Amino acid sequence: MSELDWTYNYGFLGIRLFDLPSFLICNLLIIFLGYRYKAPHNYQIILFLHCLLPFVLNYVLFDPYYMPDQFSYLEGVYAIRSGNIGLIEALIDPGNVLQASAMLAAIPLPMPVSVISIGFYNTFLYIVLFFILYAKKIFTKFSIWFYLLFPSAALYSALSLRETLIFFFMVLTIVYARESKLFRSALCLVPLYLIKFQNFFMLAPIVGLYLLFKVQKNGMSLGKSLVIGLISIASLIAAAPLAIPMINKFRVAMYVEDGGYASEIALISGISDFIIQGISSGVYFLSKPFFWEARGILPLIQSIENFIILILLFLLTYKAWKLKSDRLAFWLLFLAFSMSVYGLVVFNYGTAVRYRYPFLIVYVLFVCLDCNIQNLRSKNR
Repeated sequence: MSELDWTYNYGFLGIRLFDLPSFLICNLLIIFLGYRYKAPHNYQIILFLHCLLPFVLNYVLFDPYYMPDQFSYLEGVYAIRSGNIGLIEALIDPGNVLQASAMLAAIPLPMPVSVISIGFYNTFLYIVLFFILYAKKIFTKFSIWFYLLFPSAALYSALSLRETLIFFFMVLTIVYARESKLFRSALCLVPLYLIKFQNFFMLAPIVGLYLLFKVQKNGMSLGKSLVIGLISIASLIAAAPLAIPMINKFRVAMYVEDGGYASEIALISGISDFIIQGISSGVYFLSKPFFWEARGILPLIQSIENFIILILLFLLTYKAWKLKSDRLAFWLLFLAFSMSVYGLVVFNYGTAVRYRYPFLIVYVLFVCLDCNIQNLRSKNR
């Protein structure tokens, strides 16, 4: 991007000095909101450390071109902030890059000068969401530490990507649905539709079921969950003639985008294959990458992280099952549905981690809240 080439003349430290104001604003935000909501200092310290991450990820731990779409969002935000593209023009653009850039451009931080800058925009969102959840008493003792220490959440919320926006609006959609603030919940679905329509189409029916069955108050019996699951499978079978060609199209597109060849990907051949792959790919999507599949340092770290996360998810689910299985059933349905949908079309391990983490945090947050799980020991304290 020619307008910003001059920033690279200032070297490793110089280019980071341009983002020092954003770093200070994020820290001041933590101090102000921490004081406003009386958040314990240990949580604030973790958030302060989180503010350092944009400085040490791109150009340090890995080359920013490892995730080249970072530059697309930088260019979009810069063009909108500099007046080269109007805000409305960006929002109605048929592509979702400019739409996500328009939302990022609304964040009150200085003009971006590099991909590091947009990392602070996302860090700002991550901090704001933390204090929203803290103020609304969504966190339990376990879920608050999961939110703060989940490595993938820390990584992707400090990069120049749209994932934090998606995560932000997903969580708020459910929070407002729980509070029966339907207009606000629906309003949060609109940005999701614009920047990640897949997540919109997964979350909207889930929220609808949550409201229809009054899950917050009544839970959802295992029988109801089973019936809904069977109805969903029946609906997919009925829609298979239309759905299979569309899914195959996305499978090929995602595989080619990740560097493969269209001829290498096995297409879904029929209804039985559709159902079997939907189930098996969902389990695999939740689990990958395995240790033996990792190629490189970052995938290896992600595989270790995922192994630990799977253990925590198992312990959390086991305890929730023993305490309040009727509350757990709905969120198991949510997790199974979302993992199966993405499992059918996502092949790249890094992409899987990137797409998966918002759903895992949502699952942990609301299973802990609905089942009142404060820790994973045998008894809550």
